[in-house]
Amino acid sequence: MALQLWSHPYAAYGQKASVALYELDLPFDLRLVDAADEAGMAAFRAVSPFGKMPVLVDGDRRLVESSIVIKYLDQRAGGGRLIPTDPEAALEARLIDRIVDTYAGGPMNRIIPRKFRPAGNEDPYGDAQDEGVLTSAWDWLEQRLSDGRTWGAGEAFTLADCGAAPILTYARRLVPFGDRPRLRAWHRRLMARPSFVRALEDAAPFGDLMPAPPAED
Repeated sequence: MALQLWSHPYAAYGQKASVALYELDLPFDLRLVDAADEAGMAAFRAVSPFGKMPVLVDGDRRLVESSIVIKYLDQRAGGGRLIPTDPEAALEARLIDRIVDTYAGGPMNRIIPRKFRPAGNEDPYGDAQDEGVLTSAWDWLEQRLSDGRTWGAGEAFTLADCGAAPILTYARRLVPFGDRPRLRAWHRRLMARPSFVRALEDAAPFGDLMPAPPAED
């Protein structure tokens, strides 16, 4: 039975999981999460206890949280590819993953829903706070990359890069990278990674759903 990934191709954390699947060359079926499909949403809620994407289904096993999904996929593919076997390298990959998820993905996922609020319900204070967190994340990552590493956690493409590819791509449209050359160079490499190119191709038929213009920096 093929792996099933319940998600939407445009969802950042869904893309994080699909990048891992493509990196590991694991075939999977995408189960589209579409809010307009009542029957589909009922099936999704049956596998997702919190109604969050992505969910990985492998036989009787159901896994939520994208980092846990990737840990499982790495083990399923033999181990040591997206989660390094070296303890120090694995720690660095998990650290970058958590920073990107929490301090870039977190603010991004708070700012975006506010942009869809009806007029008169804006939250400029909340936006400013979250933009500040994103700025701090960009500063921290720029400094972390100062040792000349190629990818987020070193010379190998890991868990850290699976999440950074979509999250940096979308979050920089809210708070640009600015004068952070190492961060910009890492993101260029992520954009050229074949696994992320495939994830973006999956999302392309749905258009541009991001309520912010493309980054110009």
